[in-house]
Amino acid sequence: MGEVSENDGAPGRTVGVDHRSLFLAVPTPVLVLDPSLVIVEANQAYLAATMRRRDELVGRPVFDAFPDNPDDPSASGVSMWGASLRRVLSERATDVMAIQKYDIPRPDGGFDTRYWAPANAPVFGPDGRLRWILHRTEDVTAFMQARQHSPAVDELTAQLRTRTEQMAAEVFARHELQQQNETLHALLDSLDTAVVGCDAAGLPVLFNEGARRLFGDLLDGIPADQWAQRQAVFHPDGRRMHGQELPLVRALRGQRVRDAEMVVRTPAAPRRHFRANGRPVTGQPGLAAVVALHEVTLHRRAARYKECELEISRLISKPNPADEILAQVVEVLGRMAGWVMVELWTVDDVAQVLRRAGCWAEPGYDVPSRPADPLLHGQGIPGRAWQTSEPVWAANLPAHPDAAQQTTDWGPLRTALAIPVPSGSVILAVLACYSTTAESPDDTRTAIMTGVGAHLGEFLARRRAERLAAELDRARDEYIALVGHELRTPLTSVQAYTEVMLDDPSTTEDQRSMLQVMRRNTDALHGIVMKLLDVSGMRSGHIDLNTQPMDLITVVHAAVDAARAASTADIAIETNTPPTAPLHGDPDRLRQVVDELLSNALTWAGAGSTVGINLHADPHVLTLAVSNTGDRIPADDRDQLFEMFFRSDTARHGGIPGTGLGLTVARTIVEQHGGTITVSEPDEAATTFTVRLPTGRPATAGSRPAAT
Repeated sequence: MGEVSENDGAPGRTVGVDHRSLFLAVPTPVLVLDPSLVIVEANQAYLAATMRRRDELVGRPVFDAFPDNPDDPSASGVSMWGASLRRVLSERATDVMAIQKYDIPRPDGGFDTRYWAPANAPVFGPDGRLRWILHRTEDVTAFMQARQHSPAVDELTAQLRTRTEQMAAEVFARHELQQQNETLHALLDSLDTAVVGCDAAGLPVLFNEGARRLFGDLLDGIPADQWAQRQAVFHPDGRRMHGQELPLVRALRGQRVRDAEMVVRTPAAPRRHFRANGRPVTGQPGLAAVVALHEVTLHRRAARYKECELEISRLISKPNPADEILAQVVEVLGRMAGWVMVELWTVDDVAQVLRRAGCWAEPGYDVPSRPADPLLHGQGIPGRAWQTSEPVWAANLPAHPDAAQQTTDWGPLRTALAIPVPSGSVILAVLACYSTTAESPDDTRTAIMTGVGAHLGEFLARRRAERLAAELDRARDEYIALVGHELRTPLTSVQAYTEVMLDDPSTTEDQRSMLQVMRRNTDALHGIVMKLLDVSGMRSGHIDLNTQPMDLITVVHAAVDAARAASTADIAIETNTPPTAPLHGDPDRLRQVVDELLSNALTWAGAGSTVGINLHADPHVLTLAVSNTGDRIPADDRDQLFEMFFRSDTARHGGIPGTGLGLTVARTIVEQHGGTITVSEPDEAATTFTVRLPTGRPATAGSRPAAT
C-alpha cells in the first residue's frame, strides 16, 4: 500500500493519503489472497470476525488457516469457497457467493458456528496481469439464527435477497465496464498512432503502447509541460520546442490542435516526424486533454528526397564547370537528404580504380578518418557497388566485411549506402552516403537515391560527350587551318609561275592553252583553300568582321547583277526589296552569303523557272529569303546541309560541281553577325533559305568597327 505525499491541500492538489491505514480501518471484513491462494493481508474487521491474529494468517494457504469443521460431516465451506476462487482465477471476474455455513476455529480449541455472505473480486496490476483476490465477507450468523426463532425472518430474508441481487447487478455492471476498458485499451494498443491523455495538472492518465514506445518513462508521473526538458523535440524547421509549445500542453490550455508537426530526436536513432491532433476534453472526470500523434517519417523523408532530386536536376542543368557542379550536388545530397557525410568516387578508366572526387561533411562534424583512396574493383562499400552495379547498404559499419577494407575506425558513423552512377551498362562513379544512426535498409530511399545516381550518370555522360565533341571540333579546325596554310603556300607559287609563263612571248599556243587550264584549276583550288581558312578562322574567332553602317539593298542588287551576268541558264531572278535595309555589318562578308545562296538556287532551279529574292525590314530584324522551285531537298539531307564538306547523293552522282563548303561559310558569317540561317521544310513547294540579321551592332567577339 503506497503513500502519496503532496503539499498543504492547496486547490487542485491531493492531501497525503495512507492507503494501508485506510485498508486496515475498513469496517467490512476483507482478506487479500495472491493467485496461489496464499494470504497476504487482512484488515482489522476480518481479524476480529475470525478471532485471529495477523501473524497467524499472513503467509499461510487460506484453507490451511480455515479448514472445514471435522466434527460436521456436512461441512462444505472449503469446497464452495474454493470453487468461487477458481472461477475468479479463470474468468477474471467478481464472483458473489450464496450465504453459507462456514465454522471458524476458536482460539481455545473447537469450532464456532458461523454463517457468511462472501464475494471474491480480482485485482489487476498495471501490466494487466491478475495480482490479488479480495475476499470480502459479512457475518450474517445472527440473521440466520434469528430466522430459526423469529416470525420476521421472512421479511429479513426478502431484504437480504434484494440486497444480494443489487450487489450482483453492481458486480455485473463493473464487470461489463472492465471488459469495455480492456477492449478500449486493446484497440488503442493496436493502433500505429500514439495516444496520450492527461488530467488538469498535465499528468498522463491515458496512453497506449505506441505512446509508451515514444515517450517512455515520461508517462510515469511527469507533467506534460516538462517533457521538452527531458526529450529532444523540435519544430520542422529545426527550432527546439519549449514545454508550452507541445501539442498536448496546447490542448490542455484549451486549444484545438490540427496537423501540428513535430520532430523527435532520440540518441543513436533516426529522426522521427509526427503530425499531432489534439483537443481539450470536458465532461470526463480525471481527463482534461487528449492528443494523437501519427508518424509521418516515411512521407517526410520521401518528400525531402524528392525536393533534393529536383534541386540536383536544377544544378546539373547549369552550364557551370563539371567539378563545381559535382561539389554542389554532393553538398545538396548531404544537407537535404539528411546524411552526415557524402562522398563521390569516380572511376579512373586507365587505372581501373575508384578515386575520391569530392566529400562533404555536416558543419561541425569532423570526419574520423580518411578511408583508403583509391579503391579497387570490389574493395570497400563503394567498390562493391561498382562491382555489382547495385545499391549496397551497410547497416552496421563496424561489423561490415566490405567496410573493414576501407578503414577500421569509423568513429560515430554507423550506416552507409553506396549508389552506382551509371551510363548505360558502364559505371562512371559511386555515391557513398553515411549516417551516425543505425538505420535499416529502406526501399523508398534506395529507389530515390538510385534515381539521383541515374541523373548524375546522364550529366557525366553528357559532359564527357560535350568535351569530346569540343576536342573533335578543335582538332578539325586545327587540321583544316593546317591543311589550308600548307596548301596555300605551294599553290601561290604555282599560280605565280603560271602567270609568268603566260606572259612569256615565247610560249606557244599549245603551251598557253595548257597553262590557262592550270590557271583555272589553281584559281578554283585557291577558292577552296580560302573557304577552308575562312571557316576555320571564323569558328575559332581568329577572323574579324569589318563591321560598319551599311545598306543590305546595295549588297543584294550587286549580287543579283553579277549572278545574271554570269548565268547562262534559262532562269529568271526576281527581287522584292524595300527602298533601304540599313544594318551594322561587314559588306564583303555578307556579299559572300548572298552570292552563295544565289549560286545554290541557280544550280538547283529547273529550266524556265524563277529564283526569287525577298527582303523584309523592320526596326529590329532584316529577313532575306532566297527560293527556287527545283528538286526538293530530301528529308535525310536537310539536317546536314550546313555541315562542312557535305554534298548530297544527287550532287555527287549528277556531276554538279561544288565543295560542300559554301553553305558552311554562309552560316558561319551569318552567325558572326548575330543572325540565323534556316531552310524550308521538305514538303513545301519551293526550297527557301532564310537569313535573319539584327539591324543593330552585332554583339560578337569577332566583330570590330571599320577603320576611319
